[in-house]
Order: sequence, then structure tokens, then C-alpha cells
Amino acid sequence: MSRVRFDFSPKIGKTKFTFSDICSGIGGMRLAFENLGGECVFTSEWDKYCQITYRENFGNTPYGDITKIPIKDIPKHDVLLAGFPCQPFSKSGFATRKFLNKKDGFADDTQGQIFFRIIKIIEEKNPKVIFLENVPRLVKMNKGKTFDIILNELKKLGYDCKWKIISAETIVPQRRERLYIVATRKGINFEFPEIPDLKPQLKQVFEKNVNKKYILSDNTWNWLQNHAKKHSAKGNGFGFRMADPKKTSCTLSARYGKDGSEILIPRRNSNPRKLSPRECARLMGFPEEFVIQVSDTQAYKQFGNSVVVPIIFLIGYEIIKTLKINSKCKNIKKPEILIGN
Repeated sequence: MSRVRFDFSPKIGKTKFTFSDICSGIGGMRLAFENLGGECVFTSEWDKYCQITYRENFGNTPYGDITKIPIKDIPKHDVLLAGFPCQPFSKSGFATRKFLNKKDGFADDTQGQIFFRIIKIIEEKNPKVIFLENVPRLVKMNKGKTFDIILNELKKLGYDCKWKIISAETIVPQRRERLYIVATRKGINFEFPEIPDLKPQLKQVFEKNVNKKYILSDNTWNWLQNHAKKHSAKGNGFGFRMADPKKTSCTLSARYGKDGSEILIPRRNSNPRKLSPRECARLMGFPEEFVIQVSDTQAYKQFGNSVVVPIIFLIGYEIIKTLKINSKCKNIKKPEILIGN
């Protein structure tokens, strides 16, 4: 069976530009930009388990909480990358935050304020381009006022802002919409790329031999079915989602490891199973050589919170092409997406 494989061959060897990787998670944005010839000069991530995965794959441990790091210690760089925390803005996390009596959006005293720390870094380091990733809900949150604040803060610093909500389902077999913001210095004319349609299928991420531990136990499977029936009787849509291997899946979430309910893989005459962590890595477009060193629980959380690497790579290609840092930038090979074994 063939599967979706992203070709990272356009790595151009010598460094052509520098970038920072803020709120890096497990390094999905860094992976894309390193393979476009960039050198990562600074990275930060406060989750200790993400730091483990990052170190195993990139050879260095990210700095911790970005709000605690002196800005003077951050080197100057051409491109600032930041997948700043989406939890305060996420639709899926809204009910949980309400239940826990946590504030939403910028009102969150911790994660919601990280954006303003990033603004201070931008003001002092003056990068040529800022590339931000977040959830689509951010655009309409608080009647659009939250998003206006973000764009206005960038514009006040002299940047032209363009944004787009892109679904990854034409590249990887997952319906995953994310908001991408690209802010450029005057004179850098960026346009979002057209995303090709590979018509990927979920079965292309499947492992040949999946460990039996990923099959749902009778207790878990019975609970999910009863839970779905209970909510169905009340007219609610809560329940599990059985995936079609020949189509795309629902969005992989950070809670996937709990019971796998949003993406269950059917099995003939048996309980369904969850995707394995390696299958989740493939679903997010990570290469086979990406090391998964942490527990399954942490791995599910990490991939559920990560970026779809091929989407970042395609946008990144357009960013670097327009930067024209030197004459050789134009020789970067246009990225290709291949179907391979």
C-alpha cells in the first residue's frame, strides 16, 4: 500500500537565512524551514515533554517560558516563527476552560499573553518576516476584536499582514483547518501558495503491523457506544467517529490518546482501534525518521497540538522565495509532494 510522503529534498545545504522558533512544540515549523536552507538561531518551548522530543530530533533543548527569557539574549533573525498557544482561542477547548473557570483569549493571564511577548521580540529584533499559526476561531473571537488587535499590533511595527485559513485535507488525510498569518516588511511581496490536491486516503498512514494495545478494550468500546446513545437520545451530537480508511479523517486533537473517539479505525468482527503514535506522525506530515521518544500519552498530545509540516513547508517556500536574501535563493527547488512507499 502506498502512503503520502512529503519530499524534503529541496534542502539547499548552505545557510541562506536565519529564523527563530518560538512556542516550538516538537519542531514542526523548524523541520520545514531547516529543509528550506534556514538556520535556527533560537527556540523556546515550556512543555518538558515537548523539549525531550525536540532535543531527540534537533540536538538541542529549547529554552523554557518565552515570557521569562531576556529579549537581549535572543539573536537577531530574518524570520520569526511562532505557533503561539491556541488553547485560549480554541473552539474545542472553550467548554473545558469554562468548566475550569479559566479565562478565554487574551484574558488568559499566561498563554493568552504570550502574543504580546512575541510583539516585544519583533519590535527589538526587527525580523523581515513573521509567520504565525493558530486556530480559525481566532478570526471571529470576541466579534473579531481579538484578531484585529493581532493585525494592528503587527501593522504598528511596520508590517504588511496577509492571512488565510487553510485545510490540510488535500495534502494529508485529515480535515484540519488552521489560520496562517504572514507579516512582511515593506517591499517584500508575499502571496499564499495554491495547495495541491493529492486526494490522500487515511489508509496511506497505516502501519503494516499495529500493536494490539491500540485496539479498544471492551470496557472503553462499550462506554463509547453507550455514551453516544445517551447523547443521541437527547438530540446531542456527542459520540465517537468511525473513520473511513478510503477517505480523510476528522481533526486529530491533543486528547486523542484518551479513547481515540474522534478517529476510530474499524476492524472486521472486532473492536475498533486508535491510530498509533507513528500513524499520527504521518497524519501530520512528519517524516519517518522523526524520533518518538516519549510515552504514547505524550506523543498523542504532541502530534495533536502540532502543525501539518507540509503545509508549513509550502508556505515557507513562498516566504523564502520572496525574501531574496541573496541571488541563490531563487534556485530553491519548488517543493513536491509524492505518493510513495
